[in-house]
Amino acid sequence: MGLFKQPEYRRFNLKPRYWDPEAEARKEREKRIRAELELAENGTEYVPDVRAGLQREFNKKRATRPKAGLGYSTRLFLILIILLMVAFYLVTYKLDVIMKFF
Repeated sequence: MGLFKQPEYRRFNLKPRYWDPEAEARKEREKRIRAELELAENGTEYVPDVRAGLQREFNKKRATRPKAGLGYSTRLFLILIILLMVAFYLVTYKLDVIMKFF
C-alpha cells in the first residue's frame, strides 16, 4: 500500500467463435512432419536446385543425341576455303576470261 492506487491488471477473456478441429489437426501433422524432416519453422520451404536439374537433363540429352558430323562453323569454313581456292585459280590461270566481263 502506497500513497497512490496501483492499477489492476486487465483480464482478457476471449472465447473463439469458430474452431476447426481439422485445421488444428492438419497444423499439428505439418508441425510433426517438419520436425521429422528438420525443416525450419519460420515458413521457409525447401526449394530444390532447379538449375542443376535442368543442366543435368540438358547434358543427358546432349550425350544421347546422335552427332551431326560436321558442325555449322566447320562447313562454313570449308565452303569459304573452296571459294577462295576457286577465286585464286581464276585469278592466276584464267585472268583473260575474267577481263572479258569488265
